[in-house]
Amino acid sequence: MGSLFDNLYDVLFQPQAGMRNLAEGKNVGQALSVFLISILLPIWALSFALKSTGSSMMIYVMMLIKIAASLIIWFMGAAILHLIAEFFGGRGTGVGLFVTLGFAHIPRIFMVPLWAIIMGMPAGSKTVLLSASVLLVIVWSFYLDIVAIREVYQLSTAKSVLVMITPILGIGILCVVALIFIGSAMINMPTWL
Repeated sequence: MGSLFDNLYDVLFQPQAGMRNLAEGKNVGQALSVFLISILLPIWALSFALKSTGSSMMIYVMMLIKIAASLIIWFMGAAILHLIAEFFGGRGTGVGLFVTLGFAHIPRIFMVPLWAIIMGMPAGSKTVLLSASVLLVIVWSFYLDIVAIREVYQLSTAKSVLVMITPILGIGILCVVALIFIGSAMINMPTWL
């Protein structure tokens, strides 16, 4: 188990080995630190923009809600993905996945310098560049999530992608079923209502 900076370097520049080492070390404290920094830094940068609107108290409430919701989603997401990975034949631990998914959020930290650079660009290109930077961070984080699942559970890349998209597919199927039920209930409603 390396230091925090060694682990960050490994996740950024050699993700497979870094995630494997993190899963074995199971350092929840380091993962929590990285996760909180990756959430707080973009919120803190956004708060400067929102302070100019005069709603300073609302910023702190928003920050607390964002931190609490992110921690809950991180914990619940790791639990759900752990269960799905075991269904796909993976052999790993929930704590190992929890730690690696915490480190997989590290690309969010780069949003702040990207935003600062983009603000200096010509006005016509800002929207496109902001969208591209957000997409880049999302894809990078998704890639690190896939690597985390693959290294923790010793699954193939294809199975790791399936583990990641299974909850999304499940939610989509539930929405379709709900819409079908609502539609059939609307058809059978009396016309006098």
